[in-house]
Amino acid sequence: MILMFKFTVFNSQYMKNSTLLILLLIVLSQPLFAQKNTIVAIDGQPITKEEFEIAYRKNNTNLNDVSEVKTPKEYMDMFINFKLKVYEAEKMGMDTTEAFRKELKGYRDELAKTYLTDINITDSMVKEAYYRSVNLVKASHILVEMPERPTPEDTLKAYNKLLDIRKKYLSKEKTFQELAREYSEDPSVVENSGSLPYFGAFKMLTPFENAAFTTPIGEISMPVRSQVGMHLILVEEIIPSAGEVKVGNIMLKYSNNDGNISQKEEEFLKNRIDSLYSLLINGADWGEIAQKYSDDRLAAKNDGIMRTISQEFGVQEFTKAAFALKNDGDISKPVRTMYGYHIIKRFEAKPVPTFEELKPELTRKVKADPNRSKYSKEKFIADRKKEYGFTSNESNFEKFTSIIKSLESDTIYQLPEACKNLVLFTFAGKDYNASNYFQTIMNQYNLDYILRFKFLPGFDTYVEELITNYENERLEEKYPEFKYTIEEYHDGILLFSIMESEVWNKAMADTVGLMNYYNENKEKYKLGEHFDGLLIKCDSEQTRKLVEAAIANGNTNADSLQAIAVAAGGNKNTVVKGRWEPGSNRFVDYFIWKGDKPRDLKEERQFVVGNVKEGGIKTFEEARGLYISEYQNITEEKWMKSLREKYPVQVNEKLLKKVKSLKK
Repeated sequence: MILMFKFTVFNSQYMKNSTLLILLLIVLSQPLFAQKNTIVAIDGQPITKEEFEIAYRKNNTNLNDVSEVKTPKEYMDMFINFKLKVYEAEKMGMDTTEAFRKELKGYRDELAKTYLTDINITDSMVKEAYYRSVNLVKASHILVEMPERPTPEDTLKAYNKLLDIRKKYLSKEKTFQELAREYSEDPSVVENSGSLPYFGAFKMLTPFENAAFTTPIGEISMPVRSQVGMHLILVEEIIPSAGEVKVGNIMLKYSNNDGNISQKEEEFLKNRIDSLYSLLINGADWGEIAQKYSDDRLAAKNDGIMRTISQEFGVQEFTKAAFALKNDGDISKPVRTMYGYHIIKRFEAKPVPTFEELKPELTRKVKADPNRSKYSKEKFIADRKKEYGFTSNESNFEKFTSIIKSLESDTIYQLPEACKNLVLFTFAGKDYNASNYFQTIMNQYNLDYILRFKFLPGFDTYVEELITNYENERLEEKYPEFKYTIEEYHDGILLFSIMESEVWNKAMADTVGLMNYYNENKEKYKLGEHFDGLLIKCDSEQTRKLVEAAIANGNTNADSLQAIAVAAGGNKNTVVKGRWEPGSNRFVDYFIWKGDKPRDLKEERQFVVGNVKEGGIKTFEEARGLYISEYQNITEEKWMKSLREKYPVQVNEKLLKKVKSLKK
């Protein structure tokens, strides 16, 4: 305004030119104002301070080594390199391919699931799942099976049958165990009389779990419907979980598991297990005893050590004894189960995890369980209806359903004129009529007709999908963190694609350059202690004898020995010459350095011939991965230099200094 006032003293032509100059200055200044938050520009494309800060924080927090944390200035160079690669990928059209679009859509669809549900309901369910993970219920049940798709008559029949059984229990006509043996259709009832091991969250079908944790201790539930049938559940106790223990098991097994054991076998095994126990408490090596005597062969191969167990482990006598051990290294007295006798050793105890430790896993499980997540979906739909002003036209809907039900045929090829334009509901400022619904159903089933039994019952699903899709389309707009995450997926896919194209594959294809690099740097990687010789696998003991005879006669040529073995037994025989350091081959580790015995090892048919040596330069094949990796780094450095020359980069140093450093 001041400038305009001063110009009024000049003639009109000058005024016109001056005004034009001011307007030009205003127009030219707009990009500067628009870009005042630009922290870096690549080929003229601005990147905001917010985008840089998000990337900086994500890549410099929760690092295992705090010394790896960068200052904003140090990180900027890495950020520019990353953005240059993505920009080049876009210039090459990699973001326009069908494969790229499909992959990005897959990531987006998966991420969107967490936004298309009610987070508050999910949080409460996760907390409930945690309680049920750190507390365990002991219960018995009676099952009445039902068909996979039961009729109302099937359901009523099962329900009434269980009510009668329940009355017999409450009137003390019979015990629950007696009733279970008489009526339960669970095959395991023969062994357990309906009694179940302790269980927590996600170990049973969700309706069963819900009933078990909500029925008061000592009481019996009403009939509970699950996917396999209908149940009565007697809740006996709920106890805090004691966590997990890693235990060892030395076992002497019965000849069968039905309890029908002879007195002679019982006494023999009891005396034998007592002898083993005596050896152990007098200092015998646990691993040696397990390997030599235990009938639990899977554990015996691992020095008698089993996997980690919780109180939910199915063999209750074993579990009770395992958790009764107070200290690592403690050994139980012999324990009898239906499977035989056991001596148990405690190796390590793991306490109950905290809520924060279990939360990610529990959240995933809750969302993956349709019986739990449906409540979240219902709340989500209700909230979106309220947010976007959903109103149902009940009178029109009643008229619509009445017309459809009155049709003589079950098949609808087209809607009757009387209901085509009936507005059934309004959502987000738009009316939806019967024709909108009909057309959606037709497209969904890809039919030229629609059956009535699918049409009317499908209306609620139609409304849910419409609301969900509407919200889905607005996620980037409503949730900045969702938008940035999708951009990360976008850039990450492009980064992988262009690195594969311009670095990894190019370096691999440049065999001449790769070999030149190896020859110039071959002293870099040397062998330590290693086995130099032959690794031989034969299909039979007879073939092994032929190969060993040839070796005894001085033949140590791998190709010649291979030919002898193949001629004798076919292509399953192999003779491999090589140099192996510890850890590079599990068979060589076992034969030479007394490593773990491979499960698929056949000692009578597999063996090695050669010597342990020290030192020597690794061949290209022996150090292939190391040299390829280094050559790929060199290829990438050259490529990055060309990108820096190709696309100008400008950094707003003043704005960069305002980014808070995470480096201590």
